[in-house]
Amino acid sequence: MVYSSTGPWFLALFEEMNAVLGPDVSPERVVLTTSFSMEDQILTWAVLKAGLDVDLVSLDTGCLFPATRQTWKATEDHFGVEIRALLPNSKEVVDFTKTSGLSSIYESVDARKSCCAMRKIRPLKAACAGKEWWITGLRSNQSENRASMSNVEDAPDWGLKKFHPLLNWSDQEVQSALLKTGVPVNPLYAMGYKSIGCAPCTRPVLPHEDARAGRWWWEQSSKECGLHRG
Repeated sequence: MVYSSTGPWFLALFEEMNAVLGPDVSPERVVLTTSFSMEDQILTWAVLKAGLDVDLVSLDTGCLFPATRQTWKATEDHFGVEIRALLPNSKEVVDFTKTSGLSSIYESVDARKSCCAMRKIRPLKAACAGKEWWITGLRSNQSENRASMSNVEDAPDWGLKKFHPLLNWSDQEVQSALLKTGVPVNPLYAMGYKSIGCAPCTRPVLPHEDARAGRWWWEQSSKECGLHRG
């Protein structure tokens, strides 16, 4: 791809979004989730630049890095928008803390998945209720289990379809788009993080490791929290 503010990549992305989502894009039909990853920042830029009216949301799990919160505010200031926070049920958080404690995520995969379900899956499922499309920033080269994904897929457990516009983009293409769009970038990337989630569950990765190796590094798993198929 050749990147410029009016180049083929920009037009191709817009055309794909229009072809997949159709002309009637509204917050009632379409949700875009952002974790303020590089990919999600590009999608936020593209959706707003195209004038698409979507439900723009982010999961405020209560365990985000301060740098991610900084990026959240910088993104809102940059675009002049408010990104709706999806919060976990406060009683669930208190009960989990009392009965298991956050340290339990390092001792049991089930405990870790319970924490993810409480802080991420249930709040997002509520946000997805009644919608037709969920736009994500997943890319196929992020991990082995994402390599077989299609850019449009059914998500029956969520009651809608998932759309991954950047699925086949390379690392170089993402970096080029970041430079051209000038969107805020989470400073953790410069510290060796490649996939940034909750602070207790994320570490920097080594040069030979894939992008998801820093997520739940202490366990043998598909490196997914349940938002996406593992």
